[in-house]
Amino acid sequence: MTNTVLTIKYKLGAIALGLAIMPFASVADSTIKASEEYQNFYAGNTTKGIDFVQSIAVLAPAYCSNVKGDVTVVFKAPGMTRARAFCWQQPTKENPNEWGHDALLADLQIGDDATGSFVFHADQFPNGPLTIRIQVKDKKNQQDYCELQLFNLGGVKWKQGIPKSNPPGAKGMKLVFGDDFDGPLSISPNGMNATYSAHKTGGGDFSGWQFSDPAGENEPFGQAGTFLRIHASKPVGTQGRSGILSSMRSDGGGVAVSIPSYFECRFVAQSAPGTWPAFWTLTKGTIGMDKNDPQYDAVSKMGSDELDIIEGYGGYGPKNPNSGGVYSSVSHFWRQTRPDWNEKKLPDGTLNPNYMPNSFRTDTLKLGGKSSWSWTFHTYAVAITETDTIYYFDDIEVGRHPTGPTSKALPTWFLINYAIGGISGWQIDMERYGNQTDMWVDYVRVYSGCIQAPEIVSSGFPGAKPVTVTISCVTDGAPIRYTTDGSEPAEDSPRYQGALSLSNACTVKAKAFGKGLNPSPTTKHMIIEAPGVTGSIGINFVTSESDNQVLKANDIVGIGSEAQGNWNAVAAKTKNASGFTTSDGASSPVTLFIEGEAKPALGEPWGFSGNDLKLKRGNLVSNPRLIIKGIPYAKYDVIVILGAGIHNVQGEVSLTPIGSEAPSDAYSFDYGWNGGKHAVASTKPGEAAKNTNYIVFKDATAPDISVTMKWLGGKGWTGIAALQIIPRQ
Repeated sequence: MTNTVLTIKYKLGAIALGLAIMPFASVADSTIKASEEYQNFYAGNTTKGIDFVQSIAVLAPAYCSNVKGDVTVVFKAPGMTRARAFCWQQPTKENPNEWGHDALLADLQIGDDATGSFVFHADQFPNGPLTIRIQVKDKKNQQDYCELQLFNLGGVKWKQGIPKSNPPGAKGMKLVFGDDFDGPLSISPNGMNATYSAHKTGGGDFSGWQFSDPAGENEPFGQAGTFLRIHASKPVGTQGRSGILSSMRSDGGGVAVSIPSYFECRFVAQSAPGTWPAFWTLTKGTIGMDKNDPQYDAVSKMGSDELDIIEGYGGYGPKNPNSGGVYSSVSHFWRQTRPDWNEKKLPDGTLNPNYMPNSFRTDTLKLGGKSSWSWTFHTYAVAITETDTIYYFDDIEVGRHPTGPTSKALPTWFLINYAIGGISGWQIDMERYGNQTDMWVDYVRVYSGCIQAPEIVSSGFPGAKPVTVTISCVTDGAPIRYTTDGSEPAEDSPRYQGALSLSNACTVKAKAFGKGLNPSPTTKHMIIEAPGVTGSIGINFVTSESDNQVLKANDIVGIGSEAQGNWNAVAAKTKNASGFTTSDGASSPVTLFIEGEAKPALGEPWGFSGNDLKLKRGNLVSNPRLIIKGIPYAKYDVIVILGAGIHNVQGEVSLTPIGSEAPSDAYSFDYGWNGGKHAVASTKPGEAAKNTNYIVFKDATAPDISVTMKWLGGKGWTGIAALQIIPRQ
């Protein structure tokens, strides 16, 4: 999958119908009592203990489809005798409640044909995403419940978009990021060149229906009206896929703010067996840090604070959490000692008078407008201050505890996701809905009382060419001060005015200052000596100019001590290339010509990752011949790296001095990706080396050579993905 920014308008349309299990019960049904089975999830009068049966099948309109005007809803509910339908409505003349209200759409008896229908006047309800709730029961109190998600193309625009007013929980802070999702989406697999990453940055995707790349299978991300759509689906013959947005890029850049801070998101999602919508935060940790940074070990030992602002658990009935209108907020202090305030008992066994919980269960049916997280949009937020971490639902405080030391020390970033099943342990039963469901996000915004930390980016290594260093800060009008001697920047340190040119290894530190906000955290960036062998030339064949193939100047990759930066990308379909840069930034006179049966091919990610996978993704197949002229070294090695192809192919790679009739050296290979490990061909010519994926030609002396690959058999394929010329004494 190419690492391109997603720009898409999602067309809403009818999708095939299906069947699954859900619940019955209106808020007004106070006769239904909680059961012991789910005592940890909801207390009081709930839908627990009901004898749920699968009955409702909506025939029209289709689940997750778009509607407008008068819409006839038709459903079947075999064995049921009574049906009611509801939908949350904006304030009206008859019911002016500012929160809106629950509107009864139908109350009808179901006939012998098990069919029911009613007319939904969509123009009288909110524009955009809405949920019709159909509830049925029989004379024996068997019940069923179905949430019909629709997108209203007409209707009344109500509370859409980022409000003009600031939330009360962000008092004393300034808006540093906001996304109204009213334009093209900006998402890439790792967040590079985009606003969001489509995976949990740092690793650890956790959904049962896996989180997908933007243009991956089932394409989960879309935009309609002024809303982001995360569409979880599992069409026949495919794996289930859903989506997550992370504000942190893989290189440590993106939206991450220091305390005091405030994160808020407004969304609605479906409550069905397996749905698990969430808005949450993580502290930055070592993401983007150089392992040579003296502070790396200290930061890695701080652990991580995870603040789950909302975790909604969908579904009713046996083996489901029966959340009703309840959601969870939990603070996790990973790899840290439990805070004293979170210990229920003191060391002597007595109750801790200062005990405070780190988790909260919010019953939305008892607060504000008294509507569930699956019925209509709500805002969910957390404020992280110097003293307290405070959770909010629709600007109503629902819990707080002391702020943890890691949240005080490290920036925090946010995630929005629609997990389906996964590590939650809840069963997935989406058959009723055609194995599809939507999470709709209206907006997300972030506040801080602190200027955001500057971002420092360098290109290259000290050597033949100076390193270019750029520094930026997303907080408008905040002057950036920097140092290059490792000292802490102060307000009288040099002010950043433009790109820096540095000729020596050093540590660059940057800090931003401004009026009305606390100074930013200090950002550190290590400028290191060029890795690898001085003068090495690295050539990386690519099939496209995308981030998952093209290595940046500072991307270090290679085999063992030969790993270098400053790799040169060459399009696999080109005929010749020159102007190469060496590992230390010097210009090289080498010229490359591509001949023979040389075809571009995109490699498979078999066992490799990161920069190593980038190096192996672009390939020259099947019998390419590379002519390399103007090699300036008296003696040198040539490393040929085979691509990430399908193993079980045999072949030979040879090196021949130009003008010679016979190769000076040749190696046979039996290619294998070898579990993501490097394996060198070291056998005698003519004897295929099993599971090899790179070849070394030692002590070459000719200024002009050819390197030729030949496939000799097997059912798989590989190609020449990269090549290095390494000077030797």
